[in-house]
Amino acid sequence: MYLQSNFLYGENFELKKGTLVIEDGIIKGFTNEKVDATKYKGIIIPSLINAHTHVGDTAIKDIGINKTLDELVKPPNGLKHRFLNSCSDEELVNGMLCALNELFENGIKYFCDFRENGLKGINLLKKAISLSKLKINAKILGRPTKTNKDELKKELNEILNSCNGIGLSGANEYNDETLKFIYKCTKDKDGIFSIHASEHENSLKYSLEHYGKTEIERIIDLKIKPNFIIHATHVTPNDMELLKENNINVVVCPRANASFNVGLPNIKVLLEYDILVGLGTDNFMANSPSIFKEMDFIYKIYHIEPKEILKMATINNAKILGIENVGIIEEGYKPSFTFIKPNNTIKYSKNIIASIITRCERGDIDLNFYERFV
Repeated sequence: MYLQSNFLYGENFELKKGTLVIEDGIIKGFTNEKVDATKYKGIIIPSLINAHTHVGDTAIKDIGINKTLDELVKPPNGLKHRFLNSCSDEELVNGMLCALNELFENGIKYFCDFRENGLKGINLLKKAISLSKLKINAKILGRPTKTNKDELKKELNEILNSCNGIGLSGANEYNDETLKFIYKCTKDKDGIFSIHASEHENSLKYSLEHYGKTEIERIIDLKIKPNFIIHATHVTPNDMELLKENNINVVVCPRANASFNVGLPNIKVLLEYDILVGLGTDNFMANSPSIFKEMDFIYKIYHIEPKEILKMATINNAKILGIENVGIIEEGYKPSFTFIKPNNTIKYSKNIIASIITRCERGDIDLNFYERFV
């Protein structure tokens, strides 16, 4: 197959016009020779990836406006949990179907979901994915519900046989023994282990008061090495050093942090420490899943180089989630693309990457071409 268009090619997103050669689901090369090719007049970029979502919360959008984060989401009695427990399975699945469509329409082909409510929560998401029939790929991280060690071990085994790993809400909710046990079970199954950390000042304060350590210090002291942590909104200089020394990646969700009024992560400092930073949009209850909006927000708040922001949503997210041969358009990678329409949004752009991250929105995605490529 030959695909002719304008591409953001390679790790540096060089704008190149020409033809991609695609064989057996892999990009074999790039050519300027005239061939009989499928033509696309817009711009093709690597697939956008959303590295942190809670799609199960779609059924309760915008509850609890101006409530604190703890009031909203702290297990087990946060407003979110009380509302979700009142929803039927059908309502939850229909909400997830809505979420999948929103992700798809925003040009996202891969996402990582922190799926609560044990095995049942995982199966509900799998049902929604099956019903949707969309070409969208999920990394599902489950969360145990049991506290008794024997019951927890059995539940973890069931969860890890059904999804990609474990995604915990925070270290403060577990004692040392339980936290180490969950981590060991996850790694014994070669699963992804991720955890929310340093999301807000109260969680940092609680950890210091009860353990004499920050959440990240405690995790490291317990010999736990997450594949990535979520948020890092309130990290100390020592936390930064520990993240770097232990090669722990960070997925930031600054729009959600702003929505919950918990502060913003210091993304510039994370980058200065050479920590691999990815992007997520967090909770469907309070935030849209648009990676375009996330990139635009980051540029306007932090004024980071646009190329680095686009890397967070593509190359970095693929590395963090372990999605092989995705995130870059070049030889040896899968033809996994997001198609940007040739419309007024990018017309006359003198910095195409900046235009894409600050101007493009849901309506700029060409879904007709999008559906042709996995």
